[in-house]
Amino acid sequence: MRSVLNKILTAMRGGVNELGEAVVDSQGNRILEQELRDSEQELKQAKQELAALMAESASLARQIRSEQDSASKREQDARKAIVAGQEDLAREVAERIVGHERRAAELTQTRELLQQRITGLKERVQRAEKQLADYRRELQVVKTNERVLRTTAQIDTSINSQKSSLSTAKETLERIRERQAREEDRQTASATLEKELTGADLDEKLKAAGINGEQDAVNNVLARLKDSPAQ
Repeated sequence: MRSVLNKILTAMRGGVNELGEAVVDSQGNRILEQELRDSEQELKQAKQELAALMAESASLARQIRSEQDSASKREQDARKAIVAGQEDLAREVAERIVGHERRAAELTQTRELLQQRITGLKERVQRAEKQLADYRRELQVVKTNERVLRTTAQIDTSINSQKSSLSTAKETLERIRERQAREEDRQTASATLEKELTGADLDEKLKAAGINGEQDAVNNVLARLKDSPAQ
């Protein structure tokens, strides 16, 4: 009994999977389009993050220049103190110079690491943009093919089917031809009957045989007139 239940559950899971796959297949274009829109949105956010990192790098560059400028200025002050014989003051200024140079070095190292990450992110963004453009083109091709297949299926199922307008038009034309043929038969039969009733058919047969009573009468009159010319 338990094995039977397991088989039933397995069959139900298989049915659910098939139903899910059928839904995915039927909505494939729509799903792909939504996935591309989501990817574009994610790419847009990545670009914003990249721009923020580039701005941070520019800020670090300004801080580095500021520390370097301060160190240069303090070096001038220290030289003046040395010239003035103010050794202690020169040492104090030198300590400030060390601080500026140390901060400049730390900021430079931080900026170099940041620049490496920015370079890597730029390459990823460029690859993602190219891939998205490729997928967009492929989606367009897929949608065009889908439209062609749908139109072909419509022709097969609608136009060429027994219930299509083209098929019913053919049936209508056949009915018109049949009705016209019946009307021609009726008119022919009516004319034949009319001839039979009036004897016209017999006259036609005699005329076809070269026997024409009216013509013979005319010929007889002419012959009599010729035999008895006027005096």
